[in-house]
Amino acid sequence: MSENARDLKSAESLLLALSGDVELRQSRIRKTGSWCFFCADDHSLARCGCPMPESLGCLGQRVCAACATAHRAIAGHLKRMFAAPIVDRSSSVRAKLFSQLHGAANELADKKGEPMEGSLHFHLAQACPFDDEKPEFKGKILHAFERSKFGDFQGLAKELARETDEELKLKVARWFSCIR
Repeated sequence: MSENARDLKSAESLLLALSGDVELRQSRIRKTGSWCFFCADDHSLARCGCPMPESLGCLGQRVCAACATAHRAIAGHLKRMFAAPIVDRSSSVRAKLFSQLHGAANELADKKGEPMEGSLHFHLAQACPFDDEKPEFKGKILHAFERSKFGDFQGLAKELARETDEELKLKVARWFSCIR
């Protein structure tokens, strides 16, 4: 067997092993076991400790530190959004927080190439921050996580932080443009 043939065979073996590992991890997501319930990582697992375990699906599940941190970030954002009053202005706190969450979910779906119908972004769009009463709005938002079988809280937290940073940058730019 030539050296090129051996290299090709080794590369094929490596790719098969990697794809098997990826498939195994994907099959473990949202299943209870000795791995993180959300990302299938098997390092430093503990209870989540986020303030919304029933709503975000982590009640009684073992999660990794990264998913627990992401859950706390998402839960904090949701709690602020649910506590905000219903206002019909686009600049209202509730609308702003909803827009950030919806935008983050959209960016995440685009990056992952998810089909629109099954994405968190699609299901979040069923809620209206201007018209829905508080219980209805909260129910639709939390149901969106459940219906989409959402599990990439690390990715969502990262995109949500990016959305929040973009808004902060815009506010700073507006403020400095008004000083002149």
